Amino acid sequence: MYDYQNKQNMIRTFLLFVVIFTLGCNKDDDNQNPSNPNIIPYQEGLTTNFITINNITRKYLVYRPLGMTTVNAVVTVLHGGGGLGVGVSEIGTHPLSVFRTIADNEKFLVVYPEGSLDIQGNPGWNDCRSDDISGSQGDDISFLYQLNSKLISELNINSNKMYLTGTSNGALMTYSYAFQFPETIKAIAVSSGNLPEFPESGLCTNGSNLPLPILITHGTSDPAMPANGGCVANIGGNCNRGKVISQTATLDYWLQRNGLQNINPTISTFNLNTTDAGNVEKRIYSGAKPLIYFVLNNAGHAVPSKTVYTNSSPASGVQNRDIEYAEEVWNFFKGLQ
Repeated sequence: MYDYQNKQNMIRTFLLFVVIFTLGCNKDDDNQNPSNPNIIPYQEGLTTNFITINNITRKYLVYRPLGMTTVNAVVTVLHGGGGLGVGVSEIGTHPLSVFRTIADNEKFLVVYPEGSLDIQGNPGWNDCRSDDISGSQGDDISFLYQLNSKLISELNINSNKMYLTGTSNGALMTYSYAFQFPETIKAIAVSSGNLPEFPESGLCTNGSNLPLPILITHGTSDPAMPANGGCVANIGGNCNRGKVISQTATLDYWLQRNGLQNINPTISTFNLNTTDAGNVEKRIYSGAKPLIYFVLNNAGHAVPSKTVYTNSSPASGVQNRDIEYAEEVWNFFKGLQ
């Protein structure tokens, strides 16, 4: 009897140990499982990260707001050419940093990739301009595509949560991505960007016509990305940054692509800051793949912002301060969810 009870006690103890051990192992596995939707493999705050593409190490920053536990959206932000690179993420220094402030309240992930170096050693993007002889020549399209794929995989989300925006050279790179991999993102937004007049061959010329929701802002007096088309940032007079088509032609392309060419837009005009260059005309083209177009009258090249001031100059013109670009873009993206 004694031996029998001892054996039963030993069996119960063993089984209890197995249960405890199994539960403990399952808990550890959950914390390390990349497919767990509650696991975000980036620390809170702004972190610097790297990815290797074709043996080249590329840099990107990720901003994860405090208290964010679920990824509802990822907004990838492309800086302009020849400037700050990922420095546009620094709060108060650039209007694109405002995405971080909005993310604090809305709890989405913000990603700031850094472009490849141009001939002057400044970060930029090798977009679809075939005649941009002084710009970046890196394989930026592969970098952005693989970064987008990496984020989708490790965050356990799909392309409907991926958004892309950029300014200037970053705007043209956004267009380039939309020609080549539109099925991997939900929508795009651009500031101060026209389509190239002489696109590279291949997908830049004969790319996808898949409709994409898009928001566009453009200053009518932009000297770097002329509204009527022509040479980009032609300070030296050699047109070595290539040529773009007009803003009207760019708009017409996207209206056609999104099946909105026969839609009469809803138009509103406002002028919240009377000390800047002029007022704003907002046009909303409603449809399955909507388009919002902000005409920034008399404004220049800088990203429009109410909170982050950009100095005026002959090269960039006067900043519009009637709208907050990041706020308008996020509201547009959020409305598509």
